[in-house]
Amino acid sequence: MRIVWRTTPGTAKLFLSGLLSLTLLVTAAAHSEEWLYTVRPGDNLWTVSTDYLIRTDYWPRLQALNGVADPARLPPGMKLRIPVPWLKRLPAKARVLSAQGQVNAAIAATGQTVPVNAGLLLQTGDTLLTGSDSTASLEFRDGSRVLLQADSELRMDVLSAYGPTRLADTRIRLQQGRVESQITSRTGAGPRYEISTPAATSAVRGTRYRIGMDPASATARTEVLEGAVAFRGGQTTRTVNRGFGTLAETGRAPLPPSLLLPPPKLAESPPVVMRLPVQLGFFPLKGAVAYRAQIVPADPFKALLLDTVLPALESENRGAVEVLTLLLSPVGSALPEGDYVARIRGIDDRGLEGRDAQYRFRFHALPGQDPEEDESRYIYK
Repeated sequence: MRIVWRTTPGTAKLFLSGLLSLTLLVTAAAHSEEWLYTVRPGDNLWTVSTDYLIRTDYWPRLQALNGVADPARLPPGMKLRIPVPWLKRLPAKARVLSAQGQVNAAIAATGQTVPVNAGLLLQTGDTLLTGSDSTASLEFRDGSRVLLQADSELRMDVLSAYGPTRLADTRIRLQQGRVESQITSRTGAGPRYEISTPAATSAVRGTRYRIGMDPASATARTEVLEGAVAFRGGQTTRTVNRGFGTLAETGRAPLPPSLLLPPPKLAESPPVVMRLPVQLGFFPLKGAVAYRAQIVPADPFKALLLDTVLPALESENRGAVEVLTLLLSPVGSALPEGDYVARIRGIDDRGLEGRDAQYRFRFHALPGQDPEEDESRYIYK
């Protein structure tokens, strides 16, 4: 079938007006992130628009953007530039990478709450819940990951993908608890990553940061480790840059960002650990009212094996040089041989958590040795 195009005198003004609007749309599209589509035999701009775009009548925009002379004939192998915001939104899923302790998921489609194991796929509307001394990690369509800490509730508000790409629109809601996020870098309009809480909302385009929600004080907190975060509460948005944090109470604007506590200074520790618990020595940190200690694999966003908060010792003399030693046992006291990182950071009097000090070690258990048992996950020595 051959299609013939005709322009009548009565449509000339309409054509010129449409051409001006089209030019403005194409100019705006030039600032968006783009997907390159490889033309296959038999493709034309109508089939491509029908298969991939949010509206079939976007084909003239596609023609103008790519300088296509004949919309009915596209040479196989040609690369078509398609702005990501023009692509259809398709349902996406989040995959559970790990679950430690008591972790459950409330599945929206069935109304059931089920135990969570690695590999479970979550969809829009599902909610992930961690109990005390329990953690989970998730990976989203674009490769972004989160670590969900103990006593947390995280709902998948929107999980969608832009066409067949790995670009995603991820919007999740932290009702309570804490998460640490590592976000795949993105540019331009379209894909976004957003975590909302009852007190504030964070939006980013490629960064690493933490956000927490404390229902008891109706306060959300965020700490930025890389990049920058737009933190919005009470109709006010503040930009929080790397190394800074802030907090917002429900209905109020976020406080001006403040500098995070530096990493605690670590004592010398052996590169190979042969039995549990892991001993982590560090010097008291000025300004810390508490500490958070964690154990993670060498790939820190794959799992969170230990996550605990411990108070600063009341007898600490801020000018002292005595080393504090923590004895850390992961959940379940079982640690496969491999490479790990023990992390510790100070928590200030506003509840903002500082930058991590990291002790990297290899665990190589001696034959016939069982881990030392201790009801607590940490103890000062």
